[in-house]
Amino acid sequence: MSKTTSLLFALSIGIPFTAMADVTLQIPEGVDILAINSQQPEKSVGLFASDEETLKDGLNQIVFKYSPSFMVGTDLKQAYSDVYVVKLNAKDTELSFKLPDYRSVNEAKEHIENMQWSLVDKQGHNVVVAQDKLKKNGIQIGRDYVAEIKEYNLNGGIAAMNSALVIADQDHVATTVVSNSTQVNKAPVVNTTVSNLNQLKAWYKKSSEQERKAFRKWIVDQE
Repeated sequence: MSKTTSLLFALSIGIPFTAMADVTLQIPEGVDILAINSQQPEKSVGLFASDEETLKDGLNQIVFKYSPSFMVGTDLKQAYSDVYVVKLNAKDTELSFKLPDYRSVNEAKEHIENMQWSLVDKQGHNVVVAQDKLKKNGIQIGRDYVAEIKEYNLNGGIAAMNSALVIADQDHVATTVVSNSTQVNKAPVVNTTVSNLNQLKAWYKKSSEQERKAFRKWIVDQE
């Protein structure tokens, strides 16, 4: 259905067209989307996988990896990036990955660990708010990325998505009904202190020694 048809349909039934806006994530060859907002992707996996996913407007979190392929003689060789956690902010637009274009599998294997990449909207603006790597010790086969990202979010990683925001979005209709009721239950209290502390710890562990010294000096100056 085209944008024009969608608009006419929305107007005919009295629904604001802005409510139908969304974000389209284009998935290039070599990119695997492993989780979206702590859930399995809907369209980019399976036998008839799509090369795009639809995200809600506003904040989203995706988990992905990049595995470019190369023909070496008659063999297909691949290089594998780390698994990235990305928190992004976009509205009613189309997003595209900007990834390195390696000339050979050897070049890819040498540089992919520290690859430079971005995620941009139709105007070319980078929509990434925060990024991190989803690390796992030991054997990497058969990873449960949904379970891993849920744990990552609970631990308050750099690119963590507040689980309360995800739940609120999934249960938006029910939440709206309750909020308009004459008898409203109190919302659960979110321990933001613990969440902020975990995030500070994560940042501190990933920072360089020079950054840690500067941070400690700043803390002392605040006392």
